[in-house]
This record gives sequence, C-alpha cells and structure tokens, in this order.
Amino acid sequence: MNKRLVGEYREVIFRGEKTPFSLGTLSVVVFCTVLLIVATFTKLDVTYYWPTFGEDGLTFILKKYPLVPQIPVIMATAAILGARFGTLVMLLYLLTGFFLWPVFGFGGGIGYVKSYFFGYILGFFAANIFAGRILSHKYNLMNMLYASIIGVLSIHMCGILYSFILELFKFSGVAPNFQTLISHIVYDTVFSFIAIVLAKPVKYILWIAMKNEPRRQKVLKNSNVNVQGN
Repeated sequence: MNKRLVGEYREVIFRGEKTPFSLGTLSVVVFCTVLLIVATFTKLDVTYYWPTFGEDGLTFILKKYPLVPQIPVIMATAAILGARFGTLVMLLYLLTGFFLWPVFGFGGGIGYVKSYFFGYILGFFAANIFAGRILSHKYNLMNMLYASIIGVLSIHMCGILYSFILELFKFSGVAPNFQTLISHIVYDTVFSFIAIVLAKPVKYILWIAMKNEPRRQKVLKNSNVNVQGN
C-alpha cells in the first residue's frame, strides 16, 4: 500500500472524515445489506470453555451459545459505513422485508409490525446511529467497546419497549425473559466488539474503493478547468 492511500485511510479513521458518496460506497451499502440478510438466517454454535470454582478447585466446563450474527453485522456496518450510509443499509433491509422478500427473522410483510420482533429492527436504526457516531470521533479500543455496549443496549431496549407497547394495545406483545435477555446482551456485546475490531482492517480496504471515485472526479474537473484556461 503506498503512502498516499495509507494517508487517506488515517484521515478517515483518525480524523473522522465522513464516508463519501460514490459508486463504490453504494456498492458497499448493497454488500452490507446482503450480508445482513445472510446473517439473519445464519446460526453458529460457538463452543468455548468457561472457568468455574468447585470443590475440586478451578475447573473448566464446556459451553455452547447459538449465535445469530445479525447484531454483530449491524455493528460492523456502522463501523465501516458510519451512521449516514449505515442507516441506508437498515432502510434497504426494512424495505426488502416489507415489499420484496421475507428477510426478517420470522417472516416479512407490513403485518410484521404487529410482531414484537419488529421492535428489534427499529433498534437496528438506533444502534447504527449511536455506534456510527461514536466511532466517527475516534476509532480506538475504548470507543469500540463503548459503541458495542451502547449499540447492543439500544437494540434490546427498543425490542423491550416495542413489546410492551404491543401488549398495551393487545397485539402480540410478549413479556421478555430477563434472565435470557441479560445473557443475550452479554453475548451480543462481546461478539459486536469483535466485529467492530475486525471491521477496522476491512474499512481500510473498502475505503480505497469508496474514496477513489470522488478523487478521480476532482482530477477530471481540474483537468477540464486547466484545458479551458489554456
């Protein structure tokens, strides 16, 4: 990677430059939308050893967590595209589920607004905005962790609030299981943090595609001005 491209990357990562509007950026938006749809229907069994203290001292027990990587993908999208274009990804996902294909976790169509799961989809927008803005200020480990916590809490709080609203109006609201909910929040935060960390080098690569088109247009514009001036 030459020094000019490295300099451009440092500019967007460390100085908070906004993601430019370009054909490359729109391509990344479409890619992230497809990735979100795929993540919605993907289930990963994450296996790990957890330390416990018992009569025999420190032991490790085997645990499994059924991870649906939807929320980590949303956090990675916010990290790569920022709040503005990340919101466009969420909007495309929402419109696809409403009018084109049942890409939501449990179906699709306009009638999905009566499901308490729709509250989590609304939370995607809030999480993307909060996480995107946090990471736009400074892309360091502290902000990555902060964005993960705020983003995940935004999603789950919207889901809980929407569920209570549906219950209030006698729709299909479901009272949340708080023990299970806390477990999901912890796991979602951990994997969202990992996704945001991994998104940093991905942004390095994709930024080149998103940045170059406006630069080429600027070069062509300056060339035209020079030709007219001569």
